[in-house]
Amino acid sequence: MFRKLPIVLSAEQLLERSFKKAKKIQIIDRSAIYKKKKTIISRTDSFSTSIISALEQYVKKFPSIENLPSFYQEIIDIKIDINKLKKSLGAVDWARKTCQMIYSKQSKALKKSKNIDFLIQKQHEIYGRISSVIKQIDGELVALAEAQNIMKKFPDIHDIPTVVIAGYPNVGKSSILRRLSSAKPKIAQYPFTTKEVHVGHSERKEKYVTKRFQIIDTPGLLDRPLSERNEIEKQALAALSNLADIIVFVIDASETCGYSLEDQMHLLSHIKKMFSSSSLIIVENKVDRKKTSSKNLKVSCETGEGIDVLSDEIFSHYKIEDIDK
Repeated sequence: MFRKLPIVLSAEQLLERSFKKAKKIQIIDRSAIYKKKKTIISRTDSFSTSIISALEQYVKKFPSIENLPSFYQEIIDIKIDINKLKKSLGAVDWARKTCQMIYSKQSKALKKSKNIDFLIQKQHEIYGRISSVIKQIDGELVALAEAQNIMKKFPDIHDIPTVVIAGYPNVGKSSILRRLSSAKPKIAQYPFTTKEVHVGHSERKEKYVTKRFQIIDTPGLLDRPLSERNEIEKQALAALSNLADIIVFVIDASETCGYSLEDQMHLLSHIKKMFSSSSLIIVENKVDRKKTSSKNLKVSCETGEGIDVLSDEIFSHYKIEDIDK
């Protein structure tokens, strides 16, 4: 969805590119006066339309924020700030309209006159006024470029039944995603390895039906109030609140994740209350290190123990009507 966003140039880059393009134009005419006149007009037209067209593309090819799925809206607000983004887009569109007005008014005078000095003066006037407008929005162009670079890295989320893997940092969520799907998220033995949302897919054919799940690995959550949660944790909550049909809550009973079992169970109780409309599968990971007597599903991403059982449990929740949601 966001991969094809245009590269947004800074004010200096945009002006430099437009000037270079204009300077390459050279009109051929038998009359020396008409040759100069046509060249001046063509160069001015090229410079102006290049600027205006670029600004139009920056705004036009940007997806309408209000029409985006709620998950993307929330992620944009977390990582960029929707109000700042709208401000940048508004400023760029204002500049487009202003540059268009400047060129429309001044270009008429260019076409009517045969006085070369007057034409050069008008050309410089158009160049100067348009350049001034572009320099005014340099900060907004930079902000828009930064926003688009962030958005181009957003995962592609599809409207299909979705499993969201949640739990404390370093309990093995990413390892479970790797085991259940073809996704290859980064894995390391320290908290908050997962700083973004990762997406994988898993499917199986049963009789005449192909059951397909989207599986999402989220950044780790800590058991603390929303006001104290960082940007990384808020992404996990956005996935849980907007996407989860099934929540796979991962527990590390061995506590090698660095967090006590008591804290993990406390977070689980909050997840149950906050997302009661989603199906919940509780999984104890790292059972090759420690296995409790609880009734929770037991898995080990190291040995593969219990992974097939977990997969079966996930697919047992598959509903045909989910594909039409």
